[in-house]
Amino acid sequence: MKRKIVLNLICFLFLSVVLNSRVHAQEKDYRAYSIYVYNFIKYIEWPESSKEGEFVIAVIGDSPITKELRALAASKKANGQTILVRNIVSLTEIGNAQILYISTGKSSLIKDVLEKTKNVPTLVIAEREGLVKKGAGINFLTLDDETLKFELNKKAIEGHNLRISQTLISLAFVEK
Repeated sequence: MKRKIVLNLICFLFLSVVLNSRVHAQEKDYRAYSIYVYNFIKYIEWPESSKEGEFVIAVIGDSPITKELRALAASKKANGQTILVRNIVSLTEIGNAQILYISTGKSSLIKDVLEKTKNVPTLVIAEREGLVKKGAGINFLTLDDETLKFELNKKAIEGHNLRISQTLISLAFVEK
């Protein structure tokens, strides 16, 4: 009887460790995402009309990246502009955002987002696989070894009147 209890305890502990490590592996490191977003700003050029006032990053949907971007914005500037991070619920709130970040939960809005930002200098960033093929400018990827990477749709970005540095292109998986 004691042996059975000990074996059950060992199995329980083993499963707890395995399940706990899987949960952590599936969690996204939004601090890393926010640092990537900030660095994208350095390698993408917006038209002169976008360089006045605040540099607006709008996050559509509920995402932990909003908190991380706000923390980063408290101590950083974008091209000499103060960074304003807004959480938006509706596409009507996009306004003059230089970056629109689509949270995973709002990925189904990609078509509407692209229609709303057509011919507007807005970088559309997503975090769900396949969205760069649907027109997002940049999409985050987590590889099998849990390395965070990003894919880039050069045509989509340039279609928003934005210029991309060759350095950024060389670091991305580029959608043809």
